[in-house]
Amino acid sequence: MHSLNKRQWMVAALVILLVAVAIFWSSISNTAKNRLVESMEITILPEGKAIFLNKTIIADSVQAIIGNPIGKNAAAVNIRKLEGQLNKIPAVKKAEVYLGLDGLLKLKVEERTPILFVQNLKGQQFYLDSNGVVIPNTPSTKFCDVMVANGNIPVLMEGGKIVSGEITRNVMQVAKFVAADSVWNAQFQQLYVDNYNDVILIPRVGRHSIVVGNGANLPKKFENLRLFYDQGLKSTGWDQYKSVDISNLNQVVGQRTGQENIHTEPKKSN
Repeated sequence: MHSLNKRQWMVAALVILLVAVAIFWSSISNTAKNRLVESMEITILPEGKAIFLNKTIIADSVQAIIGNPIGKNAAAVNIRKLEGQLNKIPAVKKAEVYLGLDGLLKLKVEERTPILFVQNLKGQQFYLDSNGVVIPNTPSTKFCDVMVANGNIPVLMEGGKIVSGEITRNVMQVAKFVAADSVWNAQFQQLYVDNYNDVILIPRVGRHSIVVGNGANLPKKFENLRLFYDQGLKSTGWDQYKSVDISNLNQVVGQRTGQENIHTEPKKSN
């Protein structure tokens, strides 16, 4: 009998605890719904390095999406809508919106990182990030030291869209490979697509060009180029060559200025 009463007491205590928790959360929920938005805090990542976005742009976007939230009841602020629309801005990689119990509306916006500045066949200019997402070049865009791509590039400027097509895919593969390597990234400043749809790189130093071809087998192609630089340019110098073709995996074709092509088979350095 004593054991049964103890069990009943434990059940009653548990029920009281659950009711207390429910009342507590109900109180918190009502408080949250009835609180006012006191202020707004905007953080743009990476901090201090934003290229396309600033706090004014984000604040104006908030105004356009939900109106001025300051002074509004929390229940009247559509957080999900605001977050969803901010994520549709082409330069935004990820946006998160929170409303604290203190009435502070927090917006954390991560910006896309460009790896390429493109001028297409129609003369439109825009940036691409590593995923191939188009980021429009606007008057508020800050200077960005990335590789420039031009020539036979048919992709159109559609902000927020992911580019497609074989030519653009080759361009993106080469640009991503170069951007990921600090040595090559410092070496090249321009990417050009010729009328044969070959990708050609223009170095910062020297007057020659590098014919990459397509975006396949890039590690092998650039290893061949490195060996050619190490072996072939030691005695001749940078300015002796008009072009260096690494599109063929089995050989590097160097065309000297005013001379015929020179074919070499790269040999690994000892």
